[in-house]
Amino acid sequence: MASQSAVQQILDQIDTRKLNKFYWIITILAAIGGFLFGYDTSVIAIASVFVPYHFTGLVYGYEIASASLGAAIGAIIAYFYTDRFGRKSLLIVDAAIYTAAAILSALTINGIMLLVMRTIIGIAIGADSAVATAYITEYAPKDKRGSLAIIQQWMITIGILGSYFVGSTVLFIAPSLAYTVDWRLILGLAAIPAIIGLVFRFMMPESPRWLLLSGQVDKLKASLRRFGVIVSDDLINRAISEVRYEESQKFDTATKRAFLVVALWIIFQQITGINVPFYYGPAIILQLHLFGSTSNPVYSEIYSVLAASILAVINTTATYIAFKYVDRIGRRTLAISAYIGMFASDLIGGILVMNGILVGALFAFAGFIIFFAYGVGGTGWLIQAEYFKTAVRGRMAAIIALLDWLANFVIIEVFPVMLSSVGLAGSMFIFSALDAIALAIVYFLLPETKGLSLEQVVKMFGETPVSQLRKGRELVLQKEEKEIARE
Repeated sequence: MASQSAVQQILDQIDTRKLNKFYWIITILAAIGGFLFGYDTSVIAIASVFVPYHFTGLVYGYEIASASLGAAIGAIIAYFYTDRFGRKSLLIVDAAIYTAAAILSALTINGIMLLVMRTIIGIAIGADSAVATAYITEYAPKDKRGSLAIIQQWMITIGILGSYFVGSTVLFIAPSLAYTVDWRLILGLAAIPAIIGLVFRFMMPESPRWLLLSGQVDKLKASLRRFGVIVSDDLINRAISEVRYEESQKFDTATKRAFLVVALWIIFQQITGINVPFYYGPAIILQLHLFGSTSNPVYSEIYSVLAASILAVINTTATYIAFKYVDRIGRRTLAISAYIGMFASDLIGGILVMNGILVGALFAFAGFIIFFAYGVGGTGWLIQAEYFKTAVRGRMAAIIALLDWLANFVIIEVFPVMLSSVGLAGSMFIFSALDAIALAIVYFLLPETKGLSLEQVVKMFGETPVSQLRKGRELVLQKEEKEIARE
């Protein structure tokens, strides 16, 4: 058998390491931005009820959506930054932005300042969403890469649930201060996990794959040692010489094919309506009076948050399924079953609502979220990181994040029009049709990548025609077996 390249010898050691406490610690630190992502995008809906600036019309809409616009800007910044300057430094900058903007949001003196701070928080959200999973996948062992990367999505769901817990608790403890202190406290408490992330992210190692590509020998050796990988200076120098060829072939066929698959995935991930249960579901659930009713606006908001918590708990719990099984069952199988479930939930929900059974919307929302959470939500962030070569991974992840936020914005804008024209039942039928289209795309285009190294994934996209991508894993493994047999 021909000897392995120096690059492959190093990457094999990274890919076959056993997980220990260090891996879990740095993954949680990398994913703290996911928690803040979930917290900050959700908490404004609670605080805005008591903000004294009285926004109306488009300005009120911007108060709620400002983080989404900022996130698109942050994704663009990540595009120009992360492949040039590294993953770790951008994660540190993001934590600093989160910290400062959360504190200043709580200390705002007028409405303009609040809108600006919300937009700045969005910039951190967008940049962090682009780079966090890219960073995680570049050190994760190949047989645990999915589970580690899914933690980013899990932290997002915990952040959403955390915002509901903090908001309802603060309002319940001091209802008389809702319009003065409570809303500021609800916004400002996001600074606590942000500060933790800011302090401890300095202690994280830089991505070893990125350091290998950038040719930083000393930092690469130090990073590899942190992961328990010991290699000689000669091997590192040879590997850096070998990897320079990759830098000269950035946007090749493999990159273009991978981008097609991930772009379609991320767009349908949004336009199939995941934000509808979280943005509009609480109002529908609240009408069922599961937690009682009151004319007091503070307690009315508490009840609304408790209603939203039903969906948030379901979302967080179901995401654990993805964490547990994404590396065992695989991305493709989970995704296909998830879209089947989402289609059935929307279709049945639409039929029930059309027949006047409003509680059907609750069951439809709950079912949709369960299927989305375990097979669609985290997988989008995972594949955006694992499909691309190191030389372009950061930039491609940033482009995908930008598409995600733009699609998010579109569905937020379009859904009220759908609701006023075809009603909730008609909207659910439209979403079920989009689920069916997404299912077809996943079935025909999504390859399985469980157990493959990042380099094998890139090789698969380079060697497999788009029409055969669903069989890509089997084809690339068969080819490698034949090559080994010939040698």
